[in-house]
Amino acid sequence: MTLTPTTIINDGEGDNVKGNKNINKHESRLDEKKDLLCERLENKTHCIAKRMAVLTSGGDSSGMNPAIRSFARQAMLKGAKVFAVREGYNGLVNDSIVPLNWGSVAGIISRGGTIIGTARSTEFRTREGRKKAVFNLVKNRIDNLLVIGGDGSLTGANLLRTEWCSLLKELVDDGKLSLDVMEHFPMLSIAGIVGSIDNDMCGTDLTVGADTATRRILEAIDSILSTAVSHQRSFVIEVMGRNCGWLALASGVATGADYILIPESPPEDGWEQTMADNLEKGRLSGRRCSLVIVSEGAIDRQGKPITSAYVRQFLEDKGHDARITILGHVQRGGTPTFLDRYIATRMGIDAANYFYDSTAEQLNQPVLIGMSGMDTIRSPLMECVQKTQSIASLIKERRFNEVVDVRGGMFKEFYEIFIACSNLHRRKVESKGMGVLILHSGGPSPGMNPCVRAFTRLGIDHGYTMYGCFNGFGGLALGEIEQLQWMTVNGWSVMGGAELGTNRSIPNDSNIEDIIATLERYKINAILMFGGFNGYLGIAKLYEYREKYQQLKRISIIGAPGTIANNVPGTNISIGSDTSLNNTLDALDKIKQSAVASRRLFVVEVMGAHCGYLAAMSSLTSGAERSYIMEKGITLNTLTKDLDMFVERFKREHRIGLIIKSELASNTYSTHFIYSLFKEEGKHLFDVRESILGHLQQGGSPSAIDRIFSTRLMNHYYQFLEKDLKEHGHLQMNGCIGFIDGGIHYTSMPDMIEEMSDKFRRPRSQWWMDLVETSQNISVFPLDDPSSTNFDCSSNLSEQDRPIKKSDISSPTSYSQKTFDPNVNPQFTL
Repeated sequence: MTLTPTTIINDGEGDNVKGNKNINKHESRLDEKKDLLCERLENKTHCIAKRMAVLTSGGDSSGMNPAIRSFARQAMLKGAKVFAVREGYNGLVNDSIVPLNWGSVAGIISRGGTIIGTARSTEFRTREGRKKAVFNLVKNRIDNLLVIGGDGSLTGANLLRTEWCSLLKELVDDGKLSLDVMEHFPMLSIAGIVGSIDNDMCGTDLTVGADTATRRILEAIDSILSTAVSHQRSFVIEVMGRNCGWLALASGVATGADYILIPESPPEDGWEQTMADNLEKGRLSGRRCSLVIVSEGAIDRQGKPITSAYVRQFLEDKGHDARITILGHVQRGGTPTFLDRYIATRMGIDAANYFYDSTAEQLNQPVLIGMSGMDTIRSPLMECVQKTQSIASLIKERRFNEVVDVRGGMFKEFYEIFIACSNLHRRKVESKGMGVLILHSGGPSPGMNPCVRAFTRLGIDHGYTMYGCFNGFGGLALGEIEQLQWMTVNGWSVMGGAELGTNRSIPNDSNIEDIIATLERYKINAILMFGGFNGYLGIAKLYEYREKYQQLKRISIIGAPGTIANNVPGTNISIGSDTSLNNTLDALDKIKQSAVASRRLFVVEVMGAHCGYLAAMSSLTSGAERSYIMEKGITLNTLTKDLDMFVERFKREHRIGLIIKSELASNTYSTHFIYSLFKEEGKHLFDVRESILGHLQQGGSPSAIDRIFSTRLMNHYYQFLEKDLKEHGHLQMNGCIGFIDGGIHYTSMPDMIEEMSDKFRRPRSQWWMDLVETSQNISVFPLDDPSSTNFDCSSNLSEQDRPIKKSDISSPTSYSQKTFDPNVNPQFTL
């Protein structure tokens, strides 16, 4: 329940003062344009604005700013008055609470850290400090609070909530608040988003900042590996993480490290010699360097800390030329990755929706906004916090098996994958006498080489004979096959491109008999095609040939998603798309910087063929005003409305505009046509440039997510094979595997074929389509957008909430900057 504009703050003499009745006088006045928007809405005759605040607390993490941006703007669209609490809980105690408008959060989606500041508050830990916090919230009539931080910050928020009524009563008894405050503010509603690079919280697959931190680690290790190989050195890398080993584990899997030390699974006694022996075996087998990754919270079985300095000294004593690198706070800074921007944006939007869409009973129970796969989930806040905090006790009691279980299934799975692929623990299985072959088909995709590495080593570990086929189905027909050994794929985890090669050929009447002859010659029992849409057409064609060639009925044929376009069936995401989107955002961030200086609108074309996933996701995570995709189409009416929108924005001294267009969004309205149209019509207000990003989206070293998720996909592939073999005595599964709802699922071949649209070369249904409108809504000020139809009449977005005042401009060539843009200054905070 929110308070009306009259106040309940006592002036100290016992009289209620209506001193704030004019604070929101502006809220009751809507301009003519806003009235027209409201008239188009149904059942919106009476509007009351909620008031909510956001704070960031504890250690910062990249992705906090995108969360602040999406929460603030979604809440404004819902009709809320939004406030920022500066410097964490210190801001609550000291009344450092400032209102936000639409422009307050402009330009921050690509900034690391938090523009509202963060701190650890000693005073808030006292009841007297929390009483001040309650008074300041009530003074600002705020009863909805979003907290972005770690488990300690979220625990503090819940404590404030549980003490809310008693603290209010004390304030009333002290004469600082009037009695009716108990009626107007019966509770404090809390939502939490985990902002932590450690990925140490239950209730979410990933925390905001963890992916960016992992990227920083991989960039450092990838650079270190080149000098380590040159000198045949051993490197000890210390990463952050406190009592959570996720960063060490993820970077260990992603870089192909030889050994990791994490607090959740301390090494057995005598681990030093085991580690040295394992490194020596690697050198004898052909490795020129060794890599040990140490989590800062690593301990042994007795709970004694294991330091990176100790590891280095032991290796030197054993004759290694060892070096140590402590990465430190470089892991916490920098531009957020695509995934951190995405999950932060989705979580922020869901937090705003929670405060508006929940019942009073639901609002009385604090929630944690988390991620499962690519979707947000809500969990009881304190259940997640208590489960997370129990880990420290389990470690102290040395119940390490339980610690790994509490961390979650994905943590446990990656640890098992690491010890298998690093040759630390191998299954004692006999050879099955079965050949399994991998090939690529379609365009190259970052993540193909890490996939082949995991495919090979996990397959050998399961007792299969591994083969790699060069150059797709064409190479299969020509017999271009090589057996893959353990060391064949050494070093592939960090490599972009595709060492096996790929092309777009598929089985046909002219080569099918050659393909079958090759499969029989090498005694292949299973084929894994890791690639794009052409590859899925290829395995569908092989499946079709089963009716004519009975030999194919004894072979399992499976497809796995390896394409930047994310346009294949049976999966929500494809390996390679994350790297591609990171490459795209890197380019867009640079483009936006150039546009700010010269008052420009950029029309940027991205890849994706007939699928608009790359355009939609890069638009959502870059702050682009518009995205054009084939699924939505482009019409002359759309272009006209968008032109009017950009004209309105640039009239008000906006310095930048960004349109992202999928390469095949329209056969008629090409990228150059759109550029020419906007350039001609906007010449008196803004300049226009076009940019086609091209194949830079396919290149580069694979991202952390593409490396570890391709590895995870291969692990599940063998689980499916083992299950199939156990149930039927031979391999017969045919279809595809992919990422769905946070897990990895198998789709049968008939269902896979049914889901494919051959005409448009994409799945018939795509989960992300609603995000196109979401991206547009939180990127464009509603009153600047003549096409806006979902604007809530209760919103406080008036003319004065615009980021910059209107001024007349005759030509962009004569334009000169009259003000500084604070959001581009990395040292700027609200």
